[in-house]
This record gives sequence, structure tokens and C-alpha cells, in this order.
Amino acid sequence: MDNETLLIAHNFLSSALNKKTYALQSQNLPSFIALFSQLLQHHNLNLKVKIEIFGKNCLFCGKYIAKSDLSQAVALNCNDLEHYFCGHECIRRHALLCTNNTLLDIEYVRCPECRNSIPYEILNEAFNGRIKDIQNDACDRALNSLLDDEAKALLSPKFTCQVCYTEVKIEDGITLDCDHRFCTNCIKMHIEMLIESAQVSDEKLKCPACTQPLNVYEIEDAVGPEIYQKYEKFLLRGLQLSEIDNDSIIFHCPGADCEYICIVEKGEKEYECPQCKFKCCPMCKDDVHKDLTCEEFKEWKIENSDADRLFNELIEQEGLLRCPQCGAAVQRISGCKFMVCTSPQCQGRTYFCYDCGIKLKGDHAAHTCRKRLKKRKKAVKKAPVRTEPPALRRGRRKK
Repeated sequence: MDNETLLIAHNFLSSALNKKTYALQSQNLPSFIALFSQLLQHHNLNLKVKIEIFGKNCLFCGKYIAKSDLSQAVALNCNDLEHYFCGHECIRRHALLCTNNTLLDIEYVRCPECRNSIPYEILNEAFNGRIKDIQNDACDRALNSLLDDEAKALLSPKFTCQVCYTEVKIEDGITLDCDHRFCTNCIKMHIEMLIESAQVSDEKLKCPACTQPLNVYEIEDAVGPEIYQKYEKFLLRGLQLSEIDNDSIIFHCPGADCEYICIVEKGEKEYECPQCKFKCCPMCKDDVHKDLTCEEFKEWKIENSDADRLFNELIEQEGLLRCPQCGAAVQRISGCKFMVCTSPQCQGRTYFCYDCGIKLKGDHAAHTCRKRLKKRKKAVKKAPVRTEPPALRRGRRKK
């Protein structure tokens, strides 16, 4: 039985060693050889194994490179000695390690085995032909570390602004899509001047040096949020109906001192302005009338015009006054003649004079006051009952 086991083991070992790559990479081979040696010693026999290594080890990471993979490795050919790196990554790491990450002393990059210089061509190929660029960057970093702020400013790259013709540092300029470059202040003043004068079309708002229109990103980057909002407002105002979808309309908010403009889909019955929170019908800009069309609501208002006239006479008899902005009835309880309307539409942003009824630019604004004529009658006809009478609102007096 022992002789049969010995023969089987011998045949297996011979077969394994004949498969060179398989034998060297097998994890079970060392333990098998140890057990086989014990078996031979038990029979007073000796084991002689001759191993020839056909592959190479990487000079940097030590990884074994099989003979079949040597063609993909990097050979140095150091005086007919076959020294290998497993790839360009190991050559790059070795070169950077030898030159302190600068590649400036490239001649000090040598073979770790025989200390012969590694050819420049092999190194340059490993760095994709960028050795000169890396060396220049290293020189710039070293120079910047030695210079003070004033010297750095003198050496920083500059360009000539095509508006003011002064030399400006690159980081203080703006380069447009058309590749024309200007200083920040000049391009900002150019864009702001055009926006303030409502010249926001592509034909007007363009590069100062050519005819290419500025895009929205360049405009937004150059000016502040307040000026950019004006740009959007003027741009919407300049839109033609033919440029908008047939199912949309341009909506100008009728709220007090509100200049909000947007595009709203047709058929919307109610819209709340996100800026002043005023609600109205976006089609006719009148009060919300969900159950009536705009034409039906207009006819309803005409039919009730006599009631409005009589109601106006009634509120005048009672010492009330309509707001010149929204038409809400306002009552002065006490205080001076300067009034402020607090209706949902005005929201405290409309000022007017109680004596003359005209709208004022601000609180207690100076104006030429002409007292309005008050029609006093002994008896007032009873006004027809309205389904939706105007709301009576108390004004907040200004002290």
C-alpha cells in the first residue's frame, strides 16, 4: 500500500511541476511537498526538486510577472539585464518618489536593481508625454512659495480690457462665450446700462466687441439680483403674443405698486401673485369669479352700475371715501387727513389724502390739495340689494 501511495504521489508531483505556471501559483503545492517529503523519509528516500523561475518580479511593487505576461510589462534592458516594472503606474510612482514629486531631477531616476539610469523615453511614455508640463508646474509652485504678494501680482497673467483698455489680472475679468474678455466693472456697467434703459432684446444686449448676444448666465453672473429681476421683467414685457404658446397669456399683476409679470395658462380662474399676494382673475384682472365667465361678470357689473352709484352717494353721506387704487370704502375715525388703505389688494401700500382723494407717492407726501365737493342730500334713495356689495373697510389713520 505504501509503495502504491508513493507512486501516485510521485506521478502527481511530476505532472504538477510540468505545468510550470500552474505549479508556481498553486496554494496547495507547498503543503503537498512537505507531506511528500515525510513519506519519502519514512521509506529512507531523498527528494530533489529543481525549480527554474521563468517570470520576473516588478522592481517597485514586487508583484510576480509570469513569463506569458512579460510582453505587457515595461522592460528597462539595463546592460542586457532584464529588469521589469509591471506597468506605467509603478514607473510613475518610482520616478515621483526619486524626485520628491517634481520630476525636476529626472537623471536621478534609476533602476532600483542595478542603479543604471532609466531612459527618458520610457519615463516620458509612462507620464503620457507630460514630463515638461509637470516640471513647469513644479517650478511655478516653488517660485510662488518664495515670492511676496506684490511680486506675485506683478507676475500674474494679465489682459487688456476691450472697453477701458487697461491691464487687468485674469482673475478680475470675465470671458464671454464669444471669447472676448472684459474687466468685471466694464461688462457690469455695460449690461446694467442696457437693462436700465429696457434694451434687453438679443439685438441690443450683446457683447461690446461683436454682435453675439449675451446669454442669461453671463447676464446673471455680471449683475446683482435686483438688476436681473428688471431684466426678466423687461424681457417679458417685450414678448410678442406670437412668441408665446397659444394656450398662455402674459399676466401683469394689478396689485398696488406691484410690477410682477409672468406667463399664465389660459382658462385659469384664479391667480395669486407670489410677490404681493393679491388674488384676481388672470384673464380680466378683476375680482375672482369662478362661477362666471369674464363676459358674464362684466355684464353683471354693468347691470349693477346704478347700485354702485347710489352706494357711492351713500358712503359719501356717511363720510367714507373710496381708495384711489383698489376702490375699497375707507372710513376715517380720527387723526389727520393722510390715509393708508389696508385692503387685501393694497395691503398698506397705497397712501392718499382724505380731503382731496388723490393717491400720494408716500406717507405724508406733499401735494396740492383741493378739497373734493361733497354732495349732501336730506334723503338718499335706498340702494338695490346687491348679491356682492363692496366691502366696507376701515382705514388705518396715520399720525
